Amino acid sequence: MAAHLMSRLGRALILAMLAAIGSLTTVAAQGPEPVDQPPEFAAIRAEFENLTLAQVRDAGYVPEPACISQPDMGGMGIHAINPTLFDAQFPTAEPDIENPPIVLLSADMSSVVGLEWEAADIGQGEMELFGHDFPLLPGHPGLPEPHYMFHAYFRPDGQVLFSLFDPELSCTLPDTALAAPDTSAILGWALVGLAALTVGCARLSRPQRR
Repeated sequence: MAAHLMSRLGRALILAMLAAIGSLTTVAAQGPEPVDQPPEFAAIRAEFENLTLAQVRDAGYVPEPACISQPDMGGMGIHAINPTLFDAQFPTAEPDIENPPIVLLSADMSSVVGLEWEAADIGQGEMELFGHDFPLLPGHPGLPEPHYMFHAYFRPDGQVLFSLFDPELSCTLPDTALAAPDTSAILGWALVGLAALTVGCARLSRPQRR
């Protein structure tokens, strides 16, 4: 009985979180837009954008088995993590812009679509990367503690999208889609999605930096 009640409560909480995310999608649609890429980002992008999956692996990045997306928000694609770079940068909260610890791949892993940096919350306060906010977000499946996450998605014509999710990415392939996750995984990513929208709303409400 207790397990059944917890299951019902879990589903209700997930539905409430997803409803909250849905209610903010209109604001999110006004959120981050592609910008002209800073020169320092252009340099690191040039090193990764045209790599094949084999070259990504040879560089020490290990693709995770799931493609991540959120309804009405887009996707992150598949994360390929370099354990050595991640372990050197994450706990010290010192991201190295020339050595991204995470490469973002398309759902079929045929192309590199972006780069990611993460940092532990060690009390450092607000962070920036490439002159843009490096937001603090809640934990998620695989990394339960709150931490900073910075995603950069490639755009044509020398532009980049600095955003948690990319509305142009999806997980449509059955062999790479996130299949039947448990409730904790669903709730975890729902919380991350809600937090991302909250951060986006806060940015829209304050004066833009120049």
